[in-house]
Amino acid sequence: SKNYKLLEVKLQKIADINYATALLHWDKETYMPKKAAALRSQQLSTLSELGHSLFTEKSTGILLNKLEKENLNETLEANVKRTKEDYDKMIKLPGSFVAESSMLSSKAFHAWIEARKKNDFKIFEDPLDKLISHKRKEADLLGFSDHPYDALLDLYEPGLTVSTLNRLFKNVREQLVPFVAELRSKKQIDSNFLFLKYPSDKQWNFGIDILKNIGYNFDAGRQDISEHPFTINFGSTDVRVTTRIDEYDFSNMTWSCIHEGGHALYEQGLPIDQYGLPCGSAASLSIHESQSRLWENMVGRGKNFWKFHYPKLQKIFPKNLSNISLD
Repeated sequence: SKNYKLLEVKLQKIADINYATALLHWDKETYMPKKAAALRSQQLSTLSELGHSLFTEKSTGILLNKLEKENLNETLEANVKRTKEDYDKMIKLPGSFVAESSMLSSKAFHAWIEARKKNDFKIFEDPLDKLISHKRKEADLLGFSDHPYDALLDLYEPGLTVSTLNRLFKNVREQLVPFVAELRSKKQIDSNFLFLKYPSDKQWNFGIDILKNIGYNFDAGRQDISEHPFTINFGSTDVRVTTRIDEYDFSNMTWSCIHEGGHALYEQGLPIDQYGLPCGSAASLSIHESQSRLWENMVGRGKNFWKFHYPKLQKIFPKNLSNISLD
């Protein structure tokens, strides 16, 4: 289809802009010099507005309307349908509003970093307040029938609503609270050995080994240090993870490597021939989180995982772990 090819070319061009923006985000959280914060916020704001403006052009809508009437195969039809859903949402947001969103997010991030270092919430309070106010405006622009947060949830988990979450969380709470109370009533395991000194370089090497063992492809990614662990991608052939190391809390690095590795495996497994298209992107945030939690909680906290990894760990940290059993 000629029309579909036009859409594909346009969406991939927009993806190029959005992934370039994402690369600046990654640099912001890993290697960016402190003095670069103000200009970086401006650069991110400009690129965010540029990508949004290109996507929300009237020509995009006209093309999508034509394609909805064409006889397409399942994959192509899915790409058109999802793109149309996104287009109908995004045309409600002015370009200037998107640029402001990016600017406020960047300023809030830098304030959060400083507040963490100084342990002073006041530093973060005003930027956070402005960001929340802006998000309320975004909900109003997008529109909702029941709850303002429905409009924002829908951006990350299509179709999810506050009423659905309330039912879900109520059920989870009713089961989880008494279960936690039951666990606390049992004899607690002495985990002090996890809070001895574990040199950062040795932790780092062990984390890299874990990522390789679960299948993370370092030819299509890398790991770095950040204030808060995250996964970011620029297409399935470049998926990067970060971790955080505390020399006196071994669990920090370990669980973040497995968790972010789970996110990354999902991204690295997406079809590269669908680059820039919905079928080449994550289905939703819940699906994404299910993959990271599967690896962290179901695999990483499983005994068989440690039957393999623990002997290695004891050799790396013999002083701390030689007398600690696998159990």
